[in-house]
Amino acid sequence: MNILSYFLINFLYFIGSSTSWSFGVGYYTLYRPVIAGMLTGLILGDIMLGMVAGAIVNIVYLGFVSTGGSLKGDPCLTGIIAAMSTIVFNINAIEALAIAFPFGFLGILIWKYRLNINIYFVKKFEGSKSLNSKSSMFIYNALLPQLLLLAMSTIIMLACFLIMYLLQSYFIAYYEFLRNFLLLSGVFIILNSIITNMLCVKDKKLVLVYLLTLVALFIVNSDLIIYFLLAFLVYCIIIDYKNLSKINYNSGNISKGSLFISWSVWMNFSHSCYNFERMQGLAFAHTMRNIICKLYDSESERIERIKYYTDFFNAEPNLSTPIHGYVISQEEKRANNEDSVEINNLKRSMMGAVSGLGDSLTQTVLTPIFILFCIYFALSKNVIAAIILALALAFIIIYISYTGFLKGYYNGKSGLIDRINEVKNSKVKKYFNIIFSILFVVIIVKIKVNYSNLIEHNLTNSIIILFGSISYQFLLYKKVKENYLIPLVYLIPLLLTLIAK
Repeated sequence: MNILSYFLINFLYFIGSSTSWSFGVGYYTLYRPVIAGMLTGLILGDIMLGMVAGAIVNIVYLGFVSTGGSLKGDPCLTGIIAAMSTIVFNINAIEALAIAFPFGFLGILIWKYRLNINIYFVKKFEGSKSLNSKSSMFIYNALLPQLLLLAMSTIIMLACFLIMYLLQSYFIAYYEFLRNFLLLSGVFIILNSIITNMLCVKDKKLVLVYLLTLVALFIVNSDLIIYFLLAFLVYCIIIDYKNLSKINYNSGNISKGSLFISWSVWMNFSHSCYNFERMQGLAFAHTMRNIICKLYDSESERIERIKYYTDFFNAEPNLSTPIHGYVISQEEKRANNEDSVEINNLKRSMMGAVSGLGDSLTQTVLTPIFILFCIYFALSKNVIAAIILALALAFIIIYISYTGFLKGYYNGKSGLIDRINEVKNSKVKKYFNIIFSILFVVIIVKIKVNYSNLIEHNLTNSIIILFGSISYQFLLYKKVKENYLIPLVYLIPLLLTLIAK
């Protein structure tokens, strides 16, 4: 690796860690190991190795959800380190996972300290003499917090590069021993991740889905199952699209151009200055700035209204956009001296209604399904298909966000109610468990096929790790999971496919 590679990978990590500059979809694409690994491989000259390494890491982070600012690891950093390890140390993806997994916890440091330091930027903005200035808002909500993130990600990545450099000498001296140790460690991490995901299954009927999928894989090619699932997913998305409520463009006087600017600001900078005190409060004010400047001529009133919107706000950024649209319509009524509600109270009440609902669709339904497809195509070394699926996910999330913003403004409170009902009645959400279960089994078997020689070569150790993983998870979940014996009924035969000849 050279200096140029370091700067490019560091920039990739910065963009992946930031929800800014990508209309928010970087969190669902670049931040995921399969995509981060692919781009790291591209930088280092072997996109296939990087993509496969990222796909293996993504199995571990499949259930990753950052709700309310929580973070249990850094998928992007782990995917980057795994891709680097595969190429630099000339090892396979499972071994690279064992190296990269501990690095993922470094990202928590960035997230934790960012949310504390960002409070300072909010205070500085409120003490500024030019609150209604476009540049002042951009400096405190976007520029300074993002420069902070860039500095922190640079330090973390520099430390990672230094550790990787030091590891190189050990690989030269203890190559075979380290590879065996890393292989078994990687298998242990993967098996525990598989078991964790399967223990989350609560529907007893899905046991049959797992078993039928296993049988189907002995009869038909896995590609046929994947393309059938893709066709079914497209069908569900089309049905959901047809069931979307219409937007009434006849109401409201604010131009679509102004609404688009506000929406763009929100999508790019909703988490730029995310902090423990106000969460997305400053970002909400940033979203409202151009609207307020159009509605009010008095500078003092502009300042008062912008400061008003720096109040606490926290919601899933894509499904919550009807709130923003509705708030803009209420602010317009206020400016025209029409009857309007107490907006901050309204904002907080609506925030609670959509926060959990939003995460339940974007983070726990759409992203896992599309990323699972990306993982399969990555393991099949189909770069184009993986990229297309990632772009499709990005487009759907952007579409959901923008239409919600417009519905909130033009349709009012009913726009938010319609969005809640749309999510609750979503066909994709309804059939998520079935699609996920089939995809999950296909990918497990795909891993087994791709790495059968390695696993069979370490068959005895693999069996010990398998039952050690099951025992560990059994003890871990015994007191907190109901019906934990049900998944174990089909868990053992399924996992044995990983080591069976």
